[in-house]
Amino acid sequence: KGKIKTIGLKVGIPIKVMLGPKEKDAESAFGRVGIPCQAEYKYDGFRIQIHKDEDKILLFTRNLENVTNQFPEIVEYVKKYVKGKSFILDSEAVGFSSKSGEYLPFQSISQRIRRKYDIEKMSKDFPVELNLFDIVYLDGKDLLKTEFIQRRRLLEKVVPEKKWSVVVAEQIITDKHDEAQKFYEKALDKAMEGVMFKKLDAPYKPGGRVGHMVKMKPVMESLDLIIVGAEWGEGKRASWLTSFTLACIDSNGGYLEIGKVGTGIKELEEEGVTFAELTKMLKPFIVTEKGKEVKIKPKIVIEVNYEEIQSSTTYNSGFALRFPRFIRLRDRLPEDISTLDFVKELSKSQKK
Repeated sequence: KGKIKTIGLKVGIPIKVMLGPKEKDAESAFGRVGIPCQAEYKYDGFRIQIHKDEDKILLFTRNLENVTNQFPEIVEYVKKYVKGKSFILDSEAVGFSSKSGEYLPFQSISQRIRRKYDIEKMSKDFPVELNLFDIVYLDGKDLLKTEFIQRRRLLEKVVPEKKWSVVVAEQIITDKHDEAQKFYEKALDKAMEGVMFKKLDAPYKPGGRVGHMVKMKPVMESLDLIIVGAEWGEGKRASWLTSFTLACIDSNGGYLEIGKVGTGIKELEEEGVTFAELTKMLKPFIVTEKGKEVKIKPKIVIEVNYEEIQSSTTYNSGFALRFPRFIRLRDRLPEDISTLDFVKELSKSQKK
């Protein structure tokens, strides 16, 4: 159970992407991946797997959903700039402001993912830059077992960089804690999510958090939680769901409630993710309604931050978030959300 038979790569058929577990600092990251290793920006965007076979280009999410139509400019960038007759690339599409020339958080482009109309306008209003960080297939050759450092060199050969169109992820190769720390701080200054540390001789392992790469991002900053319930608003918000019940996941795959969030969600589209947008996304998943309260099938994952994790008898997780705040929608499968064990660890670390 849970094992997938590998039958070889086929361009046009998406594979599960490789994932990285979290480490708290450069020292523990070095311990996992060995040194020297590659430290690379962890972009705050949307994971996209790119398949090209001659003139046909397909784009897939980390959940293997085809989003080729939603990102016509990525298709154009790949056609125009990336060399090779056939390939499979791993990347992150990151929103940016054409006015300020700065990267924007994931939520700035989240509405593009599910949009089926006004696509041309959306691509102008919410442009993305493609940041490529791995290649697993090139011109008939399966590269899954090729060492990461060789795959990275190949990637650099096939991608001539075009800022704000397509670039190779920024990185350094290092064995020094202070150098890694400076790179991490620079990443956060540039609105990155953090840094990935990658083992130089590692293969690409589809679907696994196998420790070939690990991520380092601010601790206590956020949790990825799933929406399992909500309440209809009042007055001018009566047509919107406005308070959302959140859950983490336990070791048996069950969802345990941990709090409610309403703060951080906007009323106006230009300010970020709105109540209207979340309501539209959640409506198809409403299971039952009782008065103003609705129960929701666990499908939509969001990132929240908070001031503190408190022990609580109100929620069946045994914990409650103090002052939770919505940060963004997450491109995550329900089973990939924050675990109860992780919540317990964070709760303990607050007291240190």
